[in-house]
Parts: sequence; C-alpha cells; structure tokens
Amino acid sequence: MDPPDFAKNMINFNRLLEGENRESTHPDDAAHWYAVYADLVGFKERLLGEVKGHIGQAPETTVELAGYDIPFLEAELGRLRSGKEFWAARRDAGE
Repeated sequence: MDPPDFAKNMINFNRLLEGENRESTHPDDAAHWYAVYADLVGFKERLLGEVKGHIGQAPETTVELAGYDIPFLEAELGRLRSGKEFWAARRDAGE
C-alpha cells in the first residue's frame, strides 16, 4: 500500500509553499514570502514547544511524541527556516 499523496508531500522537505515562486525578483514578493515563512516558523516553534511540554504530562505518549512528532516538527522547522532565510536574503538584496 502506497502512502497517500499528502503524506508524500509531508516528507518532501524541499517543497515550496503553494504559490511560491523562487524565480521571482519582485521586491514585494520577497517581503511577502519572508513574512509568510516568519509566521509559519513562529507557529511551528510554538507547536514544538507544546509537544515537548506535553511529554511529561502523559508518559504513555512519550514514544509517539518524542520518537515521531518532535523529529518531524524539527525537520519541518528546518525547511521553513531555510525558506525564511532565502526570502530574507532576497529581500535584503533588494530583489
């Protein structure tokens, strides 16, 4: 059985966001996508903090959360931080 498409996309850590075009050199695009990535990074950081904080509250969830959710969220954060850095550099270069 193959995983569903959404699951394949979830583990593609090189994917872009819907509508994102890294070939764009328009200054408004750089500012827009930087803001989008900054928002997502902040959200995922808060989510990761919630997950980490929950581990001690319900010991039965430790393996699931620490073994699967936290590594996934950390990898996802890496992808989003890379996108944020890309658009920050593009924005700062005036593109």
